[in-house]
Amino acid sequence: MILKTRYEPDELKIMNLLEPRMNFTEKEKQRHYRLKKGYEGEVKYDRWMKSLEIQNLTLNDLLLEASNTTFQIDSSVITQNKLLLFEVKDFEGEYYYEDERLKIIYGEEIKDPLLQLKRNTSLFRQLLASLGFHLEIESYVIFINPEFTLYQAPKNAPNILPSQLNRFMKKLNKRQSKLNNIHQKIADKLLELHTVDNPYKRLPKYEYEQLKKGIVCGECHSFVDQVVKREFVCSHCGSHEKIDTAVLRNIEEVRLLFPDKKITTTLIYEWSNGALSRKVIRNILSDNFNVVSTKRHQYFEVSSK
Repeated sequence: MILKTRYEPDELKIMNLLEPRMNFTEKEKQRHYRLKKGYEGEVKYDRWMKSLEIQNLTLNDLLLEASNTTFQIDSSVITQNKLLLFEVKDFEGEYYYEDERLKIIYGEEIKDPLLQLKRNTSLFRQLLASLGFHLEIESYVIFINPEFTLYQAPKNAPNILPSQLNRFMKKLNKRQSKLNNIHQKIADKLLELHTVDNPYKRLPKYEYEQLKKGIVCGECHSFVDQVVKREFVCSHCGSHEKIDTAVLRNIEEVRLLFPDKKITTTLIYEWSNGALSRKVIRNILSDNFNVVSTKRHQYFEVSSK
C-alpha cells in the first residue's frame, strides 16, 4: 500500500517553466537535466514496484533529519521483518568501478550512489532508534534504466542492475509479510517527520521583467503563435489547446513562479504577451476564481470557486 505518493518535484516544475523563458547557464542546464532524469527514473521504479505483491507500506520521497543532517530517501518500503530503502538511479550508458571509484566509460568520475546509500541508511537507522523502533533495515541501489551497464562492480554490493530486476522482485514476493499496528505507527511517524523542501533556494535567479512572455505550448514547450476557432495551435508540434485551458495553465505558471504576486487581468495579459484581449482574460478569471475588489484595484484569489 502506498501511503506517500510520488509527485513531480516543484523544483523540476519551475525549471521546466523557466527553460523556454530564459537562458540557463551550463550549470543550470546540467541541474535541470539531472532533475528530469531523476524523476523519470523514479517513475520507472514506481511502475516496476507495482509488481510487489506482499503486504507493505510504501513511502516515497521522504525528506528527513537525523543528527542535525537532512537526507532524502527515494523510496522506503515497510514489510514484516525489514524496512527496505531504495536509492533509484536512471543512469544510461556504460560505467565501471576503478579503485573504488565509479566512472563513466571514457569519461569522468561521478558521485557513487553506494556511498550515498550507506550514508542515508546510517542516518535512517539512527532516526528509527531515536524513535524507539528497531526494525532491521535492508538497502539497495536500483539501476532502473535498461540501457545501463556496469563493469567491475564491487562483490556483494547492494546494487540491483537492470538484468536483475525481475529476479529481485520474485525474491521479494517470496518473503513472508504480515503487517500490524507497529508497522503502521512507524509509517505514521515517518510521515509526521517528513519536511517539505523549499524548491526556490536552488533555483537560478530570475525576475518577472527578464522572462520571455507568451503562451507556451503544453506539449513541446515552444511559444504558441496561432489562435484558430477558440484554440491555440502550436506551429511547432501541431497540438491544439482550448483558450480557457491554456490561460488557466498560464495562471498556474505565474502562481508557481511568483507566489507573492496577486493575480490580475493585467498581469495575465502581460504574461501572455497580449495573445488575448483583456476582456477574454477577465472573463476566464471571473469564471474560475473569486473576485476581490479593493479601493485601488481588483484581483483574483488563488482559491477557485
